Amino acid sequence: MIELIDKGSNKKVMALIICGVKYRDDSYLIYSVRREAKDANIFISRLVINSEGATISDNFSNGEKKVMEDVVKKIINKTSIEELGKMGFEIISDINLTDVNYFSVKNCYVSTVPRNLIKVVMEFYGLLKEKELNAPIVEVEDDKMLNAGFASNLILIIFGVFLVLFCIGVIYGVVRR
Repeated sequence: MIELIDKGSNKKVMALIICGVKYRDDSYLIYSVRREAKDANIFISRLVINSEGATISDNFSNGEKKVMEDVVKKIINKTSIEELGKMGFEIISDINLTDVNYFSVKNCYVSTVPRNLIKVVMEFYGLLKEKELNAPIVEVEDDKMLNAGFASNLILIIFGVFLVLFCIGVIYGVVRR
């Protein structure tokens, strides 16, 4: 499980790493985030690997996202590792992310699937560890501090607008006399 922050809403979510995919000289991360009790959204992000580990990016080149969406669908349909290899894809199982990782739902979303299908796919490719079999796929956690900052800023803005209006009213009253 990894903790991610959605760039659009600033919400923290827990995501399950399904697998990594290497294609040509680039690597990608396929992961799921719980949508409802029975469904999960599948996302793909570019893996940026450096000497300290890996982070994710939602920047894709022209056509790159479409190619990766197609391979995600092939993985979900349990295409054999040999067949994926013939198409130039390699599954990566050992991925360690570093730092805080941000993703964009809009840029990274691929598909919505039943949560139990994710476990079936991970078992098919030998990616699911025994202790993860009974673990929940994902749990969405809302970071109250991120949203609290937004609320306090909104209150300050409203207070500022009222203060400006009050000052304009006082100045207008003084000028009219």
